[in-house]
Amino acid sequence: MMVLETDRVFLRPLQRSDADALFQLHRDPLVVRLTTDGQPMSRNQSDERLDLYLREARDLGFTFFAVFEKQPNGDLLFAGRCGLRSLSDDAVELGYSFSQRGSGRGLATESARLIVEDAFTRLGCGRLVGLVRPANLRSQNVLRKLGFTQRGMRRHRDVNYVCFELDAQDARA
Repeated sequence: MMVLETDRVFLRPLQRSDADALFQLHRDPLVVRLTTDGQPMSRNQSDERLDLYLREARDLGFTFFAVFEKQPNGDLLFAGRCGLRSLSDDAVELGYSFSQRGSGRGLATESARLIVEDAFTRLGCGRLVGLVRPANLRSQNVLRKLGFTQRGMRRHRDVNYVCFELDAQDARA
């Protein structure tokens, strides 16, 4: 199993056994406020999302990782998810979602940096896209820290998003 890590975070591909943790993430008040229209996902919706991630990992090689924050005693605490998925126009999207407990301390930036590096090296992606709801300034700041450039608005699944892009050449510069 592929693992990505730093001194603070440990990432491994999502697994079926992560269903409960992912469901709790999808119901976290911060996640609901920043990524949905204020409606937490049902268990069925969360399980369907996990199925999508697992199917894309199998069929396309893109995956979401469970992100764990390393603890001083060696324990790992689930903090969120971060990874890649395919968009309908052959673009590859960088996505991440962190619980309220896992937010505000740079874990998203640190995790996403690992994913971006893997996308441009091992996976050979030429460009990544980040779609963020206009009110989600935290995620917009993460993308800017990673070198993404804002490219206007984009409609996806009947929702308007601020669109960011990062080319592999720009990431290496």
